Order: sequence, then structure tokens, then C-alpha cells
Amino acid sequence: MTFTEAQVQSLSPNPAAFSAGKKLSAKEQWQSFAQSDRALWGSIKGSGSNPYLTQLDVTALAYKCTCPSRQFPCKHGIGLMLLFINDAALFQHAEEPEWVKTWMDKRVARDTAKPEEKKERTEEEIDQLEKNRGKTQQNRLASVAAGAEELELWLKDLVRIGLLELPNKSQSDFSRMAARMVDAKAPGLGGWVKALGKLNYADQDEWQREALHILSRLFLLVRAIRNYDNLSPIWQQTIKTLSGWSQSTKELLVSTSAETIKDQWLVAGQEVEVTDDDITIQRNWLVGSRSNRQAMVLNFGTRFSVIENTVLPGTVVEGEFAFFPSIWPQRGAFKVQRKVKNRLEVVPAMYASWEAIHVYRVDQLKINPWVNDLVVLLQDARMVKQGDAWIVCDSALAFIPVIPTYDFSRILKWLAISGNRSMPIALALRNHFCIPLGVFDDTNYTVL
Repeated sequence: MTFTEAQVQSLSPNPAAFSAGKKLSAKEQWQSFAQSDRALWGSIKGSGSNPYLTQLDVTALAYKCTCPSRQFPCKHGIGLMLLFINDAALFQHAEEPEWVKTWMDKRVARDTAKPEEKKERTEEEIDQLEKNRGKTQQNRLASVAAGAEELELWLKDLVRIGLLELPNKSQSDFSRMAARMVDAKAPGLGGWVKALGKLNYADQDEWQREALHILSRLFLLVRAIRNYDNLSPIWQQTIKTLSGWSQSTKELLVSTSAETIKDQWLVAGQEVEVTDDDITIQRNWLVGSRSNRQAMVLNFGTRFSVIENTVLPGTVVEGEFAFFPSIWPQRGAFKVQRKVKNRLEVVPAMYASWEAIHVYRVDQLKINPWVNDLVVLLQDARMVKQGDAWIVCDSALAFIPVIPTYDFSRILKWLAISGNRSMPIALALRNHFCIPLGVFDDTNYTVL
């Protein structure tokens, strides 16, 4: 397993940690360092009398250091990875010291161990737990249903007044309704309302299309909530998730009923978004090289709780991925990560044209009308500038525009890699736009 500086930067909890780690990437900073087939480790002078012991699991991307930092990786872990990037030949293969071996053996044992059996409860305890859980669920469902009813009236008022009046509404109108949905324990509905308020109403053509797109899907979701009791269990779970029910990764990983796929997963790309509430949302798009299944690892962080990265964009993770239950499973987490590699053994199946992708997308929308951020692989693609916008063209010159917020430096990277020739590309489809994620050169994959 090798790293690039850009990958290490994406793993860093924040820019300050990466900058501090870069200062520790010179070999003179380290008292010792070495590697084995499954780990990197090193010792570095700390503020006390004893050096800090830093180690990295290169098979499943985990970090440990004896420094007091609560960030993962800490600056010492970042510095060790950057030192390895700068000159891997400096790292001699050696027998793992006891502190590294003990940690790695525990990680291997944990991944292969059977789940602990839960403490047996009496029938009375089980009945009481079920009653409490059922009561909590019913109370929240009632609250969400009331919020959905209020939102439906608000949406009907928008239509009655006329959608052309949307640009004249104040931001406080959208914020107030979004806050009401949070109070109703339906933050998912509030997110749709916020998205409606954030549209670029200066763009006369685009905002109308986007507004209609949001309103139609939101109204359909509100009606689905009203019809909740008549839905199948899997649809009920899907509607709850869309409404804002949180999903427990811890429960997913111990579940025996969760759909799990063993594959070599390409981490096709990553997106980081910071909301108005200072919540960091990290989306990681994955594609199974053999199953051709797509997946998403969704992480959250705050100013008090940084994101601990578990996947690295551009790498291939050999492992078992578990999906949260949904009518269209997408989000999930790794149950087991056995190995992290830099190259694919098998290139996932690709679409020959945008037309074929359109057919696929329509089929998925028939299953779940709210599905978004679909990952697709286009066989022959070029990025072209059309007016002020960038578009991705296929071999038949059909195209989809690149999302306007796409970083121009990533477009320059695409042009530098491709030389403006057609190349296979991975993209995420969001609403009417695409997000270029990375390009393929045979079994090599480069993140943009």
C-alpha cells in the first residue's frame, strides 16, 4: 500500500493537522521508523521524556499514537505517512515490536471474532423493552405526521400564490419552516425546505427547474408519510430514513440480517460539505469491482468531534460491506476491511453512452423516486467547456453539465491527465448535473 500527499490530506481531520504533520515529515524528526507487510510505525520526540509511539495499520487504515491528541490521525500519524511518501526506501522491513504486534493482533482478532452474545433477558424484560421502543416510535411518528401535515399546507400555499413568487419570499420564511420540521423530529424534511431557500434565484431558467424538482419530490414524500401505515416494512424504513431518522452504524455492524457484500471496493471519490450549522458531512462513493454495486460511506463531524476517516479516495478496499436497510440500499459501512490496495484487479462494468446511463437512472428512480448521488462509469468521456459551463461528453457527443460548484483545479487535473483525449470516468449524478470523481487508465484509478 502506498499513499499520495493528496490522499493523506484527505485523511487529515483538518488543514491545521495536515500542516502540523507536514512539519514532522522529515526523517531527522524521527528517532526510528520501519514497516512490515501490514503496518508502519515510528518513534518521535515528544514534549515529555518518553518518545511518542506512532503506528498505522495499512491494511484497514487505522491509526494509533501515544500522544494526547484526540484527532485521528494525529499530526504524528500524518507526518509518518508523509515521510513514507517522500522516501519509502527509508523504511526497512523489520519484525514488529511488541507494541505494534499487540495492537495489530488485537485488530485482526476483533475483525475475525464472532459477535458477543447478548445478555439473556427475561420475557418480562423483553416485553417491557418492546413496549418502550414501540411507544417511542409511535410518539415520533405522530410528531413527524403532524409536521408533514403542516408542511403540506405550506407547499399548497406556495402553489396557490404561484411559484413565480418564490424569489420574493424572504429567507426567514424558509428558515422558519425548516426549523418547524426539526421541532417535529423530521430534519430530513427540513433539509428539503432549506435547499429550496438556497436556490440561485438570479438564474431565471435554472431556479424554476430546480424548484419544481424539489417541490415535487418533497410533496411526494409528505404524501408517503401520510400513507405510512399502508406501506411495507422496508418502505416504512425508507420513509423514516428520508424523514431524518438516524441510522446506527454500531447496530448495523452487529446485525445478522443486514445485506452484506464481499468485494474489492473502489473508493471512487469523496465530497466534504459544511452546513450552516457547522456540521461537516463527508460522502465517500464506492463501487464494487465484481458486483458492480455502488455504496456510500457517510460520516459526520462537528467542531467538537472531528471525522475519523475509514476509507481513502482512490484506493481499493478488499472487505465486506454492510448496507442499511432500504428499498434501494446505498449507505452502509465496512464490517471487515482485509486489505487496502492501489490498483484494481478487475475494472467494474462501464456504460457506453449517456443514453444507457439515462435508462439505468430511470430504472432506479422507478424503484426509489428520491434516489440521488448515483455513481456511474462512462466508457469514453471528455470534459468540454460550453459557454461559461463545463460539460462531460460521451462518444456520441451527448452530454451532462458538471455541477456549478465543482472545483476548477479538478478540471485542470482532468485536462492534464487526459490531454483532452477520451478516457473512462467515474461520476456521481446529482439532480440534473454530474460530479466527475476520477479517471481510469486500465486498472489504475486516479481521483480528480
